[in-house]
Amino acid sequence: MALGGPPQLAADLVLSRLAPLFEDEAIEKVAHNGKFDVAYLASRDVDVEGYAFDTLLAAYILGEGALGDVFRAGAGSLSLKWLVSRRLGFEMREIVDLVGKAGNKQLSIDQVLIEDCLPYVCENVDYALRLREPLEKELRELGMWDLFAKIEMPLVPVLARMEEVGIALDTNVLREMSQGLNEQIAYLEDQAYQAVGHQFNLGSPPQLSQVLFEELGLPKTRRTKQGYSTDAQAIEALRGVHPIIEILLKWRELTKLRSTYIETLPGAVDPRDGRIHTTFDQAVAATGRLSSNNPNLQNIPVRSELGGQVRRAFVARDIGEDPYLLSADYSQIELRILAHMSGDEGLLEAFRKDEDIHAATAAQVFGVPIDQVTRLQRNRAKVFNFGVLYGLSEFGLAQREGISREEAGAFIRRYLEKYDAVRRWRDSIVESTRRNGYAETLAGRRRYIPDIHSSNYNVRMAAERVAINMPIQGTASDIIKIAMIRIDDELTRRGFESRMLLQVHDELIFEGPRAELDDLRALVLKIMPASLHLAVPLKVDVKVGKNWADME
Repeated sequence: MALGGPPQLAADLVLSRLAPLFEDEAIEKVAHNGKFDVAYLASRDVDVEGYAFDTLLAAYILGEGALGDVFRAGAGSLSLKWLVSRRLGFEMREIVDLVGKAGNKQLSIDQVLIEDCLPYVCENVDYALRLREPLEKELRELGMWDLFAKIEMPLVPVLARMEEVGIALDTNVLREMSQGLNEQIAYLEDQAYQAVGHQFNLGSPPQLSQVLFEELGLPKTRRTKQGYSTDAQAIEALRGVHPIIEILLKWRELTKLRSTYIETLPGAVDPRDGRIHTTFDQAVAATGRLSSNNPNLQNIPVRSELGGQVRRAFVARDIGEDPYLLSADYSQIELRILAHMSGDEGLLEAFRKDEDIHAATAAQVFGVPIDQVTRLQRNRAKVFNFGVLYGLSEFGLAQREGISREEAGAFIRRYLEKYDAVRRWRDSIVESTRRNGYAETLAGRRRYIPDIHSSNYNVRMAAERVAINMPIQGTASDIIKIAMIRIDDELTRRGFESRMLLQVHDELIFEGPRAELDDLRALVLKIMPASLHLAVPLKVDVKVGKNWADME
């Protein structure tokens, strides 16, 4: 009880009386963003059963509001207050009316009189319950009930458990890395000063603009209020023009790594268990992808050497004897989904034969036997393959590969001639999105794309790229969610000590004792490839190691 607050019941007493209700599967529960409540109750040893309906997830699937994207309803949020106003026409009370605005005089909720709290609290409960009927009705009418009831809802307790477990961080690894990183950054700064002839602040856009475009006379970029642009895109376009550009790009990479991970991650460790407990959000990305925050553990660089060093700090710990991490990663899942959706025989055959898909593409596009494909040809084919998924334009390909737009256009035309079924599939997706207003996944997840009708060419082309990508990336998201639910069920049913820790888009990270590794590997390799039946096999690469970097 807070100082000056009204008399209240002890939390343990309240939980002891309510726990039987929460744990009774026969009593259905409805909540808005219920994962928060499920996770909190789990931390108090109360396992919620019968969690039947989450109004936040229902509204998210239906394309309400705008969280990380522009959905069908336009700007807004998926807060309960906003949703109740939109759906039920009622304006709910706000917490600020009870506790006051942020500042020294703001109250904590336990300082507010019970009779003042009751209307606010009861509104939250009552209106979440009232929302269920119209939201459920619409989900069923639009054919999205299975997506909601069989994927999104069962995933809630899985994510709550992952958040509670967290992942161990060895801060000594980052501390040692920090020293070497600081030395590299200082060296790059000295190199930049020598290239210019004086010291300046590499992190200051006005100073950098002055140095690059006035003193060194480099080709000018677009104008901003602070001078010529020095953002990532502008500087990348100047690569090769002057040695300072490479110095600057490397300096930015290292300083971002330092500020985002080396200096920040240790502060995110819970001192009670030495682990980082990220939060997974289901209702953010329009494609259905999960997002991670506080901190974001899904964007740690994977391809760079330094990114690998950061991953080395994430370790197996606190579980049985001789603990290990296990990584299970879907191999080229988006291209496999493209092969399934387009029905392109070339792609289907390559995946069925388990060929190197990028080498197979290069052989088709460049007209050479697959065993004579050069590294350059394979790399360019890789750009084509992923470019198809993300709607890469002639301009984008030309910039990325350092070739003319004419060459880029010729490469794209040759690719689409060889993979004509892919071209026809792309065209059909754009047309159906224009007709229906949305693109959808194999599981029926929809993304509303109003800009597909924009009169602005660039906006419309961007919308077409979104439409092409949605069925691919969204289906990949649905597949891994199905796998997570099934694996979690099996781990629980079979009494494994091993537990799921992280989802990083196409990759799942587990932690378990050495004695369970073989069984865990077999379980993962049985469930993940069978999550959704496609015309090509889903392939999963499994690695194990003591940390997230050194795995084999």
